[in-house]
Amino acid sequence: MREDPLQNALEAHASLVKDGVLRRLSKGAADTRAWIDCELASLVENRFFVPCDPRAFTAAWRAEWRPRAIRDGTRLANPHARLAYSIPYWILDQGKRVGTIGLATSGLGAGLVTVSSLYVYPEHRGRGGAGRALRLARDAFAAIGLDGLRVPTWWTWQHAVRVYLGLGMWVDSWKHELVFAFRHGQPAPRILVEEHQATFSLAPAGDVERWITATRDGDRLGWAESPRFAELRASGSREARDAPGTFALALARSGWPLIRSAEAWEQRHAWCDCGDPEGLAYKIEIFEAIDRRCGFEVRTPRLPGIEYRDYADID
Repeated sequence: MREDPLQNALEAHASLVKDGVLRRLSKGAADTRAWIDCELASLVENRFFVPCDPRAFTAAWRAEWRPRAIRDGTRLANPHARLAYSIPYWILDQGKRVGTIGLATSGLGAGLVTVSSLYVYPEHRGRGGAGRALRLARDAFAAIGLDGLRVPTWWTWQHAVRVYLGLGMWVDSWKHELVFAFRHGQPAPRILVEEHQATFSLAPAGDVERWITATRDGDRLGWAESPRFAELRASGSREARDAPGTFALALARSGWPLIRSAEAWEQRHAWCDCGDPEGLAYKIEIFEAIDRRCGFEVRTPRLPGIEYRDYADID
């Protein structure tokens, strides 16, 4: 393996193209327009819940929806303008285009390559094409010495949240958005959420270890950590660091409360980047307030204990 990180990353990109997983976006005007239309479709579907097919967009449709979809400052720019940082691809399934993805040309400090612009055409959803592409990309980057993938999304994009949790990804942070980590060789968490009890377990060596047990009581969350988990957390284990946030997100997806006590809620700012469930509750209120302020439609589980204030009123 060369010592040049960029060249190593580009070799991983090339292997995905060679294996028929991805196809590089051409610089032709029609191809570029089709790719940008997929980005616009993703925004419209997730922010307004309007079903759409980017292959059928007209100039009038774009003129109507584009300004509404990018009110938060999202850029729909020419994907070829950022080639030094991210390369745009078509996702392939048996040689046929099924969606889009952007892959960074290097890993961040944690050795994770950022994924962007992930979109799948409506008729190909639920068939595992995106998950397959993500797994193969993760493994390709691991083969050149990086840890895997960094996959950002928004809390209000509930379909994406469900898919990434279902793939066994871990929540890495929620500082500005939800960021999932998909590392090669990292065991997938085992999360079971029932009506009144939920568990977070891991099976690192085949034997299942229950790390956290949660219960719900009105607008309060019960939370019990096993002695083994407490030891791992104190030792700085990566999985133990990310377990509370990953579990909290799965609980939020099921409409569970995230606030354990008034005292724990007072500490929410300490966890506003990632960590304990109160930090996620705090950021969910912010994320949803921003989307409402931008005029986006919000369809998320309502979590007991959150006030859902306007952005200007959140302390």
